[in-house]
Amino acid sequence: MTSTPAPLPFARLEQVYEQLAEAIDRAGEANEALFLTKLVMVMAQRAGEGLDFADCVKVAGEDLAAPSATSAS
Repeated sequence: MTSTPAPLPFARLEQVYEQLAEAIDRAGEANEALFLTKLVMVMAQRAGEGLDFADCVKVAGEDLAAPSATSAS
C-alpha cells in the first residue's frame, strides 16, 4: 500500500509559486502554454501512478474566467 504524500506547507507553496512565476516570465508569453504543458508532463511522470491526474485537471479548472472572444479566434 502506498501512502499519500503530505501537502506542501504554505511557506513552501509560496516558494513554488514564485519559482513558477519567474519561469513563466523567462519562457515569455509566446512559450507560456508550451512551458506549462511540458512542466505538467514532467511532474506527472515523476509523480508516477499515485497521481490522480483527472482530479488535478478538475481542481485546476475550477473558477477560471471564461475565455475572451479574442483568444478564441
